[in-house]
Amino acid sequence: MLAMYLAYRLFLARDNQHGFNRCVLLMIYFVSFAAIPAMPFLSHLSAPEAPSATPEGVGLAAEVLAPLAPQGKPIWGTILIWIYMAGMAAVAVLTAITWVRLVRIIRSGRKISCGGYTLVIASDDRLAPLSWMRYVVISREDYENDCSAVIAHELEHVASCHSLDLLVAQAVCIINWFNPASWLMRDELMLVHEYQADMAVIDKGYNPQEYQLLLIKKAVGAKFPSLANSLNHSKLKKRITMMYKQKSGAGRRLKALALVPTLVSALALAGIPAVRAAVAAIGGSDVTVSKVNENLLSGQIVSVKRFKVANINNDGRETGVVINADGLGDKLTVSGGTFTTKGKTYRAKSLQCDMSDGKAVIKVVFPFSDQYVNPSMTLTVNGEEIPFNLESFFDNSRSVVVGRNDEQADQARSVVVLNGKSSSLPDSMAIYLDGVKVDRVKLMEMPSDKIASVTIDKQNNAIRITSR
Repeated sequence: MLAMYLAYRLFLARDNQHGFNRCVLLMIYFVSFAAIPAMPFLSHLSAPEAPSATPEGVGLAAEVLAPLAPQGKPIWGTILIWIYMAGMAAVAVLTAITWVRLVRIIRSGRKISCGGYTLVIASDDRLAPLSWMRYVVISREDYENDCSAVIAHELEHVASCHSLDLLVAQAVCIINWFNPASWLMRDELMLVHEYQADMAVIDKGYNPQEYQLLLIKKAVGAKFPSLANSLNHSKLKKRITMMYKQKSGAGRRLKALALVPTLVSALALAGIPAVRAAVAAIGGSDVTVSKVNENLLSGQIVSVKRFKVANINNDGRETGVVINADGLGDKLTVSGGTFTTKGKTYRAKSLQCDMSDGKAVIKVVFPFSDQYVNPSMTLTVNGEEIPFNLESFFDNSRSVVVGRNDEQADQARSVVVLNGKSSSLPDSMAIYLDGVKVDRVKLMEMPSDKIASVTIDKQNNAIRITSR
């Protein structure tokens, strides 16, 4: 929204095509929220290009078990959520106060039905003329004097349903209060409304100089914030200057196409791994008091999920990864993945998912890499980011990948998740199944639905599992 607003200000804001500009501003609101699902689709624009070397293919196996132990989510994510909610609540309260003020003014004034709208005569002579929905509010002084130009101005707001625009703008300000573009967009939309109403008055034959003097006179009146269109809301100099501009030709509307590359660039920026990682950290944070410790202490567990990297293969053009998973229930949604090696992060080019009887096969394709140093992978499954540390399965001393199938490599790396809390499982932690010590391989072979409870014994550095 911020990117497209800046493009609008640069290319369109000074043109005398107010109806078109109003539509563009409303379109920016719509696209800003509707484009969110498109971000994963366009995120490959920020992925590094694949090197050209061609190593031989390799197979490997790595296990991921979920859930057993918690991972602490970053506290800053939770703090930001609380700050966001507090800000949203504050703006909502201020909006409600403004709404109450507006309703009181309308209720307390003298009402005259004029066919299609209701004229409200307020007792406060300091109040500048305003309109809201089908109500036009003017002071008693304006009503007793010649107010035809004022009425014509406010009726244009009513006829054009400008109040609905302001409702949308205010809702965005509540939801997106931290974004300067929310407030700038609202002010810009209100300015466009005033441009439209001013031109409607001039088009009806009113003398432009006399009307401009009226605007200057009303500029000292009390403004009504945000929800209503007020005659003295917007910057007077811009409004008077706009009255002298010739109407822009239809060809100038093509400048709106500049918003398209701006949108694509903004989506690509949002797809940068560092940005997505920060968003994911906030998305995985808890607002309420965490129940993880209670679950660990009581030994209760909600569900067990397991993931196994069954194969990684490079054909010289791309890197394909096959993951087997079970314990996912009846839901499988994979929204994206990354593969990191030698300090570079490659974003998934394509995803293919199949699930039957709770067992899933996930196929992910990444851009090709010719060298694997400290390799790792993440996969977002059912909204939960699953990390895979693959370092133990490669020979990092060579640029060509070498798969390792020894037992140590097969057991070295595990990731565990408890109620959405994931972390690395320490190699030194002992695993007991029904009181008998077992290795990770035995644990991985145990069906997910056979696990009744899990207890973390921190004192003895052990996991104690009870089967059904």
